[in-house]
Amino acid sequence: MSQQKNLKKLLESENKDSLVDIILSLAADDESVEQRIKLLQKSKTAGNKRVVECRKLIRSYRSDYADKDGFINWRNVSGAVKGAEIVAEKAREVAKEGDWIGAVRIELCILEEMVDMLQVSDDSGGTVGFVIEESLERMHDLTLVSDCIPQKELQTAFQLLLDESKQFRFAGWPDLQLALIENASYLAADNALRKKWDEHVLRMSNEHRGSSWSEHYFAEQLAKMRYQHIKTREGEELAKEYLYQQLHFSEIRKIAIENALNSGNYKEVIKLAEEGEERDQANGLRGLVNQWKQYRLEAYQRSGEIDKLRKLGEELVLDGDYSCYQKVKDTYQRAEWPPVYKSLMQRLGEKGEGYSDIYPQILLEEHDAELLLEYVTKKPNRIEEYYLYLKEQFPEQVKDLLRAYIVEKADQSSTRKQYWNVCRIIRLLEKVGGKEEAVDIAHVLFAKYLNRPAFRDELMKLKYGMQ
Repeated sequence: MSQQKNLKKLLESENKDSLVDIILSLAADDESVEQRIKLLQKSKTAGNKRVVECRKLIRSYRSDYADKDGFINWRNVSGAVKGAEIVAEKAREVAKEGDWIGAVRIELCILEEMVDMLQVSDDSGGTVGFVIEESLERMHDLTLVSDCIPQKELQTAFQLLLDESKQFRFAGWPDLQLALIENASYLAADNALRKKWDEHVLRMSNEHRGSSWSEHYFAEQLAKMRYQHIKTREGEELAKEYLYQQLHFSEIRKIAIENALNSGNYKEVIKLAEEGEERDQANGLRGLVNQWKQYRLEAYQRSGEIDKLRKLGEELVLDGDYSCYQKVKDTYQRAEWPPVYKSLMQRLGEKGEGYSDIYPQILLEEHDAELLLEYVTKKPNRIEEYYLYLKEQFPEQVKDLLRAYIVEKADQSSTRKQYWNVCRIIRLLEKVGGKEEAVDIAHVLFAKYLNRPAFRDELMKLKYGMQ
């Protein structure tokens, strides 16, 4: 602020001709200065002329910070978007003046130029993406005050957004297209515009009926958007009818299930979930199958179908879902639980390597030190994770496991960092009451690895009397 005041004072002391010369000199050195002046001059100009000047300004900064091949290095991206930031400020000014169409046109210009810039820049820092997000937010703010926009301008802005969403440059950016379409929906204030919006969504849905992930995602999000649109504008009954026509989309099925849950219609939840399981099991979509099972489990829990809850809950636990363990346990009396627990752990143990995480989690939950020791004995590389839970009941076994682990790690080590780590575990062995064992293994390793001076050096730092 102090610098600006000093500069203002200095400029005020100059006459008009001197100020013109200063500006011309600056413009000669930097093309963007000329573009900024033109943008200021045309601030009252409506329509495409102002957008043309905005586009020139954005591109002048992009050009200044690009290399000879037109690519913008990540270090230069923040400078390259400066033009867009200046234009964004102009968009705010235009909106404050009540020129809604002008503001929308400028924001769309920013979007177009930034998407194009993404193709020729390293935006690993997310700078260009942030400019795009801010532009979409400002556009969203404009649509939220649609009641203040004159009808003719509202219709024009509505059409601008729909037309923009069809631009080829956004084909690889479905979220941008969706944001434009959603913003247009807020401007659909009468039946004619709502019908036009609906037709546009249906048309774009039909155009994205391919099998690729992006096409499926785009069509699914449009379906969600259309559902909300129908629900808001036409009521629950028509929205539900549409919802059940789109159950091939998992996100839509999820909405239908949650609606049924909230209304207490648990039979419907189970029916929808089972259909989803069957469909996605056939397509090999294990994550979605598990999601539908979770909904079914919740329906059983809420409706009090204990036997079905237990059966499905155990199935999910055996599939590696720890979150269901307590739900199953809570359905049994304390005296009933031990044999169920024993059977469950036996079956889970038979599952093999893929279930190694949930198995010890349950053992810790149940304070089952004996089974935990058995587990760690089979997997000695996990002794560091669980020695604290075993050392009181099984001190000797813990020391033996740590000693075996140290020997294994020493054999695998070849760098000083790895040697230091072996010595750290030796200190851990001492910490759990194995001072004699720690000294012994350190001497064994010192004698064994004569050809590893760095390892011997780290072992000597233990100060166990090795020379």
